[in-house]
Formats: sequence, C-alpha cells, structure tokens
Amino acid sequence: MAAVQAMRGHRVNIVKLSSAIHNENFSTLQQDGRIRLLGKEGEGEPALGKVTNDPGEAIPEAELVLVYYVANYHPMVAERLAPHLHRDQCVVLNPGYAGSLLFEKAMSAAGNHSVPLFAEFETLPYSCRIEQPGSVRIQSVNVRHPFAAYPSSRSQEFVERFTPILGECPPRKHVLEVALHNPNLIIHTAGVLMNVALVENKEQPFHMYRDGFPPSLWNMIKRLDEEKMNVLEKLGAPRVPYFDEFRARTFKEHEDVRFEEAFKHYAFEAPDGPFSIDHRYVTEDVPMGLALMHSLGKAVGVATPVCESLIHIANALLPQYDFWADARTLESLWDGSLESLLEAMTS
Repeated sequence: MAAVQAMRGHRVNIVKLSSAIHNENFSTLQQDGRIRLLGKEGEGEPALGKVTNDPGEAIPEAELVLVYYVANYHPMVAERLAPHLHRDQCVVLNPGYAGSLLFEKAMSAAGNHSVPLFAEFETLPYSCRIEQPGSVRIQSVNVRHPFAAYPSSRSQEFVERFTPILGECPPRKHVLEVALHNPNLIIHTAGVLMNVALVENKEQPFHMYRDGFPPSLWNMIKRLDEEKMNVLEKLGAPRVPYFDEFRARTFKEHEDVRFEEAFKHYAFEAPDGPFSIDHRYVTEDVPMGLALMHSLGKAVGVATPVCESLIHIANALLPQYDFWADARTLESLWDGSLESLLEAMTS
C-alpha cells in the first residue's frame, strides 16, 4: 500500500513497531528512502517520507493512518499509537476484526480524547509478497473494498474524503458485519486445517487456492458460511454468502461471473503456500475470526458447530497455542451488552 500510494504522488510515512520479522527489508527502506513496486499496480521506485520505528515521528502529521498488522497485534499497535492520534485523522484497520473498539479503549486509557474517524476493511486490497529487501510484487487486486466506519453514521464522511485514495468502498452497517465478512475466517482456516497432510508434505509444494478445495470441502464451507449468515442476520445485517462477496470483491463486472471460474482465476494469481500450519492463516484467523464469530453466535443464540469444531481442531494441531484463551470475543472488545455495542456502532 505504501508503494502504490507513493507511486500516485502521496507523501507516505512507514512506521514499523515490532522487531520480530522483516527487519532486513525495513532497514533497506530506511537506508534507500525508496520502495520498489512490481506487478499488477505498475512498476517504479517511488520515494518515501519518514521510515521509522517511532510513531511519534510520523503519525501526528498523517491525515490517513493505515494499520496493516496481523489482528492479533491490534492491542499492542493501539497502545503504541494511542498518544499520537487525533480527531482530524482517519485510522483504517485492515483487516479490521472489530479492532477499532480496542483502539478506542487504548486512547481512553492514554487520556487521549481527541478521537479520530475509524474505519475497518474486510481484507487486504492486494495479494502481494516481498521479493527481496525493499521490493514488493502485487499479484492480484481486489476491485472493491467493503468497509464500516466506527460509528457507521460517519460512513459518508469516509467515502467523500478517502475513496479518491482507496478506491470503491461500499459501506456496511457496522464493524461486526465487516468482521464476519472477512473471507479469511472461512477460506484460510478451512483451507489449511482440512489440508494438513498437503501443507506439511515437503516433497510436493502446496498451493492452497489451487490444491486445497475439493468438492467435499466446499460442502463444509457452505455450512460454515450458513452459520456466519445466521449470526449476521441476528446482528441486523443482510444474509450475503461468501460466494457472492468473493465475486463482488474480485471482478468489476461480477453479476454474471460463475463462482467456480472466478475462484480458478483468483487461484491462478494467488501466492502459493502456506508450508506450515503455524501460519497466520490459522494463528490469526482462528482466534480473531472464527472465535469472534463463535462468541457473537453465543450472544445472539445461534449455534455454530462447524465454526467451533474448526477451533478445536486448530487447538489440537497446534498445542503451543490456546486459541480459546487468546480469542477476540464480545467480552474482550466491549465492556457492556451486545445491545449497547450495536447502538454505539450505529449511532
């Protein structure tokens, strides 16, 4: 995203808060002051603004703060950014998974009451990979980016201010609708957990989107998707299947596109892997996605047996984690009832 927006002439700062991975890549960006873009959104080496580990250097001056962190780290990111955010900004979480509520808590704890406009997206605008330090290749592009403002009464403000930068952004009713429409809680989790033998086969490289979805797995995914729509309906959101959402995100003219052909097209462009089940496709999308769906299902009285089974399977396959203990839930997000949360989100 930094590369694309810099190519389009925007001043872009990059802030990296952790030191766990990609340090060589980040050091290259700091040293060169440029980022190399390849692939679907053009090619070039645009200059960057500030490239720093200190949010205080780069965040206060930004009009738009784009948070691209694995959702497990939202509490850390929120705590680090909270003192530097202000009401003249927009903070976009991608993926969202209702993380705006954690940012609001962190700002309150920091004594910062200059609350920005929050917006959440369902999934990333691009499939992309770092090819070498300082260089990123975009392999596929989503043409629509459904979002929810928090609160949703500010959705039109977001559309007017930021769709010229971010592209076509259809508004949802609230951030919980966006969270449950994140395709990764369905596709990543089922695609990895139901293909463990292929993921861990070192003799045969695995490509989840091409190799991982036989007809019987689509049967299970449809059941999981039904559970998701049952929860959405109780939350006051429309019942829209994963399959329809996938077509709308992926193709400009999507009404007449058959899902089977659409998914094959996407699979051809998508990155290969994963090659381990200890991967964000599980460690993010099980506790942040499936567990949130299960929690909301309990709150509205909707059974989610397929969802719950996948969480149990993930725990059994990765005993070093406790996805129930680490789950994003209604209780971890909000200090009140679901009714009061729905009112706050839509006010």
